[in-house]
This record gives sequence, structure tokens and C-alpha cells, in this order.
Amino acid sequence: MPVDGRRGEKPPGPTVPHAPAEAPGPARPTSNDVARRAGVSRATVSHVLNGTDHPVSEGTRQRVLAAARELQYAPNASARALRAGRSNIVLVPMSRFPAVPGEDRFLENLDRELATRDLVLLMHGDRTTSGVQGAQAWAELRPAAVYVNVSRGTPTAVELLRRAGVQAVLLTGAPRVAYAPTVPLDPAAVARLATRHLLARGARRLACLVPTGPLAELPTQRYEAVVEVAAADNVPVERVDCELSSDSIAPVVDRWRDPAHRPDAVYTNSDPFAILLIDKLREAGLRVPQDVAVVGSGDHPLGAALRPAITTATFDVPAIARVVASSIRRLLDGMDLDPGLEAALRPHLIVRESG
Repeated sequence: MPVDGRRGEKPPGPTVPHAPAEAPGPARPTSNDVARRAGVSRATVSHVLNGTDHPVSEGTRQRVLAAARELQYAPNASARALRAGRSNIVLVPMSRFPAVPGEDRFLENLDRELATRDLVLLMHGDRTTSGVQGAQAWAELRPAAVYVNVSRGTPTAVELLRRAGVQAVLLTGAPRVAYAPTVPLDPAAVARLATRHLLARGARRLACLVPTGPLAELPTQRYEAVVEVAAADNVPVERVDCELSSDSIAPVVDRWRDPAHRPDAVYTNSDPFAILLIDKLREAGLRVPQDVAVVGSGDHPLGAALRPAITTATFDVPAIARVVASSIRRLLDGMDLDPGLEAALRPHLIVRESG
């Protein structure tokens, strides 16, 4: 029986205040809005913003672009890809390591080079995915192309991407593989070039700085390249594991005060380490390059400004970005890799005062 004695009625419950309804956000502008603002048809807006070959006068094009800016209109890339039957996205998984030397500069240049070829760079943020798991994650974004290191782009991963509709898969790294086009960029090539240079100038006892920590894989590869080249001339190589700090470098330099333990020349793996090493050598009263020659890698801007200016082995990063972007565009268009690829990947030596 109802507690208030009235058949079929429930006692009134407590009154719950209603939360005020949120004001709807501003509607996202559409291509219709752009067309109305510019005084043109939707088709004209599409031709202008998608960069098609349809003839549109320069005045009309500028009105459409101005209207899009004023309305802060952003085209829906996914919808555009569905309409066109293709994507213009080039997906690049982020490097496994958080701070690979030169990576930011390469990506900035690659972004610009792709844009001139009507392609858009998209970085995939998961640093750990590779193989089939990685390919599944990358394919979900429906890219036109994927550019990934050969260690992560396994044969099964490449096959999965192709079955998922990815038009071009370009791998990078050494060695070159047969199952996909490859940009055979070998980061250890700068170490080989630097070592050959030091041997040619008469070095008979070498040392190689090997930075430790999360980025140790690449320096270790470069150290092994130094040993390989030096072994051909029966030249010993001292391995110096170190950090980018005075406390780490100072004990080694102190030991090198004794000529019996001192190398003729040092390959430092990178220019920042060369800068630090030269500073500690000078503090110890050792002359560069008379007592110890020093060669770095990367062509750091400070390297040319310091005295002695640093000799460095480096890659032409803008040139590599250009041929990679060109190769991706050519693969999408059914052609071979850029014919200038091999030449662009060769490191070069900038000989200055340090060695």
C-alpha cells in the first residue's frame, strides 16, 4: 500500500535541480559557408582548396582562400580522401629513441619537400610498434605511403600494408632489402669517412668516444665502423665510453697527458662531444691538432665558430629529405626511386682546423 494512503500514486520524491544546459559550441564552418562568403559555387571552393587543374581565375582563387582564412575553415582530409579514392598522407613512425641527432632537422625538411609534392607528413607517435603490430596501427590511418626504418618494416609488415591499400612503402636503413624499395642510409658511414681521413693524415693510434645512455646504439655502430676501417691498416682503437659532461671526459684526458697513453687522433661521434673534448684537451695543455687531432660528426653551427674550428663528417640533410620526398612521390606515381638517391646519401667531410 502506498505510504500516503492514495491508491496507485507514488509519494513525491526529492526535487533534483537540473544542471543548466551547456550552450552549444560554434558550428564548424563548411565548404558551403566558404562558398557563400566568397560568392562562388561549392565546386569552385573544392577546386581551389584541393588544388585541382580546373581553371579558376587568380582573383577568384584569392577570394576563396581569404574566405577560408576568415572562417577558419579546415577541410576534412578523410572525407577528401574518400571522394578522391586516395590519400595524400605520408606516415612516418617516430624514432625508437627520443632524441636521434639530426632527426628534427630532417623531418622539418621532409615536411616542406612533401608539401611541394601535394603530400602531407603525418608522424605516428608510438615509438615501440613494429612488424605486424606496427603495420596494423599505421594502416588504420589510411596513408598513401609509409616511410619506416627497415628494422620495423619487416616482410610481413610490408605485405600487410600493401593488402590494406597503402600505395607505397619506402624503407630506410641498412642493409638494403629485396622485399621493398629502400633508402640505404647508413648512419655509420660518417665514422668510416672520418677514420679514413685521420689515417690519411698519418694517425697511428686512434680513440673513439662512445656516448652512453639511451642513444648508445648508434655510437656503438659508429665505433665498430671505426675499428673496421682502422684494422685494415693495423691501427689500434681505444674505446672511450663517456657522457656529455666534463666530469666524464676529464679523467680520460688526464690519462692522455702521458704520451705513452695518448692517441694521435680521436673520432668523437658528434660535434658536441668534439667541442667538449677540445676544451678539456686545451685545459690539459694539449694542442689540437698538433698533439691530438679531433674529428666530429653533424656539422654543428658552433663547430665552425670555435677555435680551432672543428673538422666534421656529415650528411647533407636537406638533400636527403629532398630525394626521399621525391622517391615517395615517384613510387605513388608508378615510377622508380629518385635517380639521385645514392649520391645524396653519401656523407662528406668538412675539413677545418681540428684535424
